[in-house]
Amino acid sequence: MRTKVFCLEGITGAGKTTQARRIEQYLQKKGESFLVINEKEYEPFKQIVIDWHTWGADLNFSYEEIVRFAKAKAETYRRHFIPLIGKVEYLIFDRGVYTSGVYQSGAELSCEEIIEINLQEGVIKPQGGLVFICSPEVALERANERRKKKNHYNLPSMHEALAEITKRRELYLQLCEKYPELYLIDITERTKEDIFKEIRGILKL
Repeated sequence: MRTKVFCLEGITGAGKTTQARRIEQYLQKKGESFLVINEKEYEPFKQIVIDWHTWGADLNFSYEEIVRFAKAKAETYRRHFIPLIGKVEYLIFDRGVYTSGVYQSGAELSCEEIIEINLQEGVIKPQGGLVFICSPEVALERANERRKKKNHYNLPSMHEALAEITKRRELYLQLCEKYPELYLIDITERTKEDIFKEIRGILKL
C-alpha cells in the first residue's frame, strides 16, 4: 500500500479544521484507511508544547528551542506516524512542518531554515499540502466567534491578535511561492461545499 501524506495549514479562523473533518467523514464513507493527526495530542511533542505554555509561551524562539521542538516532533513521528506508512492509505496532518516554520520564525531563523531543521531531524515532508487563508480581519472575527461559542477561554490567545494573524498570513503566502507541493486555498466569499470540492480535486480523493 502506498500511503498518501498531506497536511492542512493556514491562519487561525480560515476553516482548516472544519475541512479536516469533512475529509475525515468523506474517507470514512469511502471505507478508506486513514488517520487525521493533531501532533500536539501525541508524546513527546505534546509535553514540549505543554512545557512551552508553562514557561510563558514566548513567541521569540531561540535556535536551541527550535531544535528542541524539532527533535520532539521527529521522535513523535518515529513513534506514532512513520510505522503507519504502508499500512494506511492516508496520513492527514492538521498542521505540520510548515506551521513550525511560520510560528517559530523570527530574528534568529527563517521559516525555510526551521522547516529544514525539522526535516533533517526526521519529520515527514508531506507529498502535498493545503494552505487556508482569508483576510486577517475575517480570520480574527471568526476566531473570536469560535472562542465564545466553545467557551474555552474568555481572552484571545497571543496568536489571535490582528498583527500576528497578518504576519502569519504573509508567511504562508511566501511558503506557497517557494514550495510547489503547497496549494493555496482562499476561502473568501466561498461556501464550505465549494471549498471541499476544490480540496477533493487537489488531493485526488
